[in-house]
Amino acid sequence: MISILWFKRDLRLDDHAALTAAAKRGPVLPLYIIEPDYWQQPDTSLRHWQFIKGALLELDKQLRSLGQPLLVLRGPASKVLVQLCQQYQATAVFSHEETGNLWSYQRDVAVAQALKAHGVAWFQFRQFAIFRPLLNRDHWFHQADDWLKSPLEKPPPALTPVFAAVVTPHAEPPATRAHLEQKLTELAPTRQHDLPPCHSMQQAFAFKDTVHSFFANRANNYQKHISYAAKADQSCSRLSPYLSYGMLSMRALQQQCVQQMQQLQPGTRKVALQAFFSRLRWHCHFMQKLEDDPVIEMANMHPGFDGMRELDFSREKFAAFCAGQTGYPLIDAAIRCLLSTGWLHFRGRAMLVAFASYHLWLHWRPTALFLAQCFVDYEPGIHYPQIQMQSGTTSMNPNRIYNPLKQSQQKDPEGHFIRRWCPELALLPDSWLHSPWLLPAQLQRRYGVLLGIDYPMPIVQLEQAMREARAKLSAWSAQQDKTLWRTQQQQLVQRHASRKKPVKSTKAAITSAKTSTTPQQLQIFTEDSV
Repeated sequence: MISILWFKRDLRLDDHAALTAAAKRGPVLPLYIIEPDYWQQPDTSLRHWQFIKGALLELDKQLRSLGQPLLVLRGPASKVLVQLCQQYQATAVFSHEETGNLWSYQRDVAVAQALKAHGVAWFQFRQFAIFRPLLNRDHWFHQADDWLKSPLEKPPPALTPVFAAVVTPHAEPPATRAHLEQKLTELAPTRQHDLPPCHSMQQAFAFKDTVHSFFANRANNYQKHISYAAKADQSCSRLSPYLSYGMLSMRALQQQCVQQMQQLQPGTRKVALQAFFSRLRWHCHFMQKLEDDPVIEMANMHPGFDGMRELDFSREKFAAFCAGQTGYPLIDAAIRCLLSTGWLHFRGRAMLVAFASYHLWLHWRPTALFLAQCFVDYEPGIHYPQIQMQSGTTSMNPNRIYNPLKQSQQKDPEGHFIRRWCPELALLPDSWLHSPWLLPAQLQRRYGVLLGIDYPMPIVQLEQAMREARAKLSAWSAQQDKTLWRTQQQQLVQRHASRKKPVKSTKAAITSAKTSTTPQQLQIFTEDSV
């Protein structure tokens, strides 16, 4: 019985439950679908495709070693899958579950309906510690812990060739890698408006080297340098794009991290890996939020914030923010770095969202879409809950109004990051670099930077913008129905909040709690001066 293995955001063979199950059933046709409508969504960009293309080439290489190359087709998924099932008389489709944006959810609904109408079974498997449906969060942590510690799926030693089993196939795979690369170029998605090309982003082929170099040496400074703009790119794991597109299994990564920690004696390196592991544990926690409540992508988590920022949206401020022309060096350097490389360390991301949401008083939705297009590692399930948390629309998290000047002085004290991405400020001494707007005219001429010409003056006055943001938050809160507000807040806590002291009312939960060696969930980043 021929089965179709539909690859989505799971472009690997290791720990691939759908592949394992499909191979046990019989011949497998591996498939990736380029969906034109997906690439017209406002949270996509061709820099995502640039990375995916490399990942598909690596996936095809692995599949060929098993005897069955990857088939890549273009069109609506429901139509492509039904046509292939009819062509090859396939009776089942195998895939992983996907927690994506609202478009992908609606796509999956359409696929389910189309396959059911044609009598084709669709088997979906868990890829992350995400459970559907999840009634509440009381036992989620232990459920997730049990799954993440469960045995990994091993790829089959070989796949039965499908194309050799049919008489007149109409969809032959490319004969070689070069042919596949040409086909991917021919089938590449297009967009009418897109970001500039990302020239220096991470490449899919560097996957194994990136994993090895992190655990071999870069992890040593993970905890120490994770928040420092000029050092984070060499101390962070840089594994996020491989996790986002499924080249790397989250379950396998967590287990590898535990194995590394078990081999280490107490010391700086072990502490650094423990910090990395604690952040890995938040990955599925945030994705579960979007799985449980897809509206998080579109609307405020707490409806009491509806209307608070919508009417004050400034297109001019938003344009300056997106161009890295705000007049605040660390903000501008972070945006320019992101536009060029497709990556930014977590503290930089949090700072950008907070600056846009509070200092510029922009609604989070346009900011979220712009950043989604920028991030090569864009993961909807993490992106939207994080954006809302940093924008202060959850009612469950404190408002973090970062001071960009203080952050600049503390996180890039010698100005290496700023000078790299804001070269017009490169000649300024450290004493002026973080606040160039204070530079006297005489010194502007000496250092070759004319404010308002070579580099913009700040688009908002820092202290005033922070005072106004706090005043607006207080005024808005005072207008709300307190009883309704608290009721809605409690509903969000019940549905989405992590359980620092998990409820253990069931036998399964109690057993899991006794056997779990997972450390307490930590705060997503250490609170210091903001």
